[in-house]
Amino acid sequence: MRKIILLLLILFMANQTGNCALIKNDINLFNIKTKNMYLLDVDSTVKNINISNKNIVNIIPITSIYNDKKQLFIEANDNGICDVILTTDLNAYQIRFISGPKFQDNKVGLTEIDLPVKYESASK
Repeated sequence: MRKIILLLLILFMANQTGNCALIKNDINLFNIKTKNMYLLDVDSTVKNINISNKNIVNIIPITSIYNDKKQLFIEANDNGICDVILTTDLNAYQIRFISGPKFQDNKVGLTEIDLPVKYESASK
């Protein structure tokens, strides 16, 4: 069920790509909440993603109907700090994700995807 909802969100949001919120020649800092998912717009087609620790943050380029790969799906899996080097057709970006239970408001461009999580009882 979660995958179906995610697929529908991606299909509707993939066409609504915005401006790139990343700054080249600088470390882009994003504070994200653990166990949440986000979308991030980039300026051109993503060529390479180098993630320092995939246990903390997982990043997948999204292919829309236009096959443009100008959006990233970001999943915060665990608490910690993760550095990412993102290479596009036009630029290279350095991004640092700080994932934790509390987070601050982020720059424009990082969109939180609010999906319900599976309820797990404490009696396990």
